[in-house]
Amino acid sequence: MEKLNSYFGLAENDYLYTKNGFAFCEQIGNYNNVTAGCSQSAEKYLKAILELLFSEDADVLTLMKSHNLRAILNKIKEKYDFPVSSKDCKWLGDFYFDARYPGDNFLVTTKEDAEEALSILENIREAASEIIEKERKIRAEQRKKMQNLKAFEDIE
Repeated sequence: MEKLNSYFGLAENDYLYTKNGFAFCEQIGNYNNVTAGCSQSAEKYLKAILELLFSEDADVLTLMKSHNLRAILNKIKEKYDFPVSSKDCKWLGDFYFDARYPGDNFLVTTKEDAEEALSILENIREAASEIIEKERKIRAEQRKKMQNLKAFEDIE
């Protein structure tokens, strides 16, 4: 399992909790925790990409403080082909507040909403995992090359 103290680790934790909570939500007939959990997990997967691969970009600091999945996704799409639409991220991101807090925009989500939210989340999870794993391999190869340079050998 991924270390918990990272965006990716927290995303994985939220994903597993939300996915396994689906059966409980089915028993009580309320899917708001699933849809809100999908939104939170998706946000963390996307921020894991920003954290690892966009640290040199000044706009990222603002996005890291945001819950706007569409804006975060659009930043990622500047560098990477990502198989999730901005429309899907906007829809999923709306659950962050609307399914969790009472008020004029409060909504009760359906089983179909929860299934669709999980499907979008799983697409985000898969794409984020592939991008991050690829980058980790590149960085591991670069570290290995650096370690093999004579300048980094112990001087006796």
